[in-house]
Amino acid sequence: MRHARRLSASLEQEANVRRWCGQRGLTLRITNEGHHWQIADGGFLAEWWPSSAKLVIGKKWHDGIHCHDYKQALKVIEDFYRKKRL
Repeated sequence: MRHARRLSASLEQEANVRRWCGQRGLTLRITNEGHHWQIADGGFLAEWWPSSAKLVIGKKWHDGIHCHDYKQALKVIEDFYRKKRL
């Protein structure tokens, strides 16, 4: 049940996440009926699975980060993205 709740809560925030991405020049792609979110700019890729709360930056699968909600995921993504641009 918690996985379904996480997915539903995240999908309700899709417009906010798209706006956040747009403000930073990033794109949001949601696939697999909402289970897989990709935030990218060409040289940067963050992948988040809301139902399992797993976030992976740059395909570093063994360094997955646990993020329960979109706000937490976006904060982590922003920190990594900012460091990449420096």
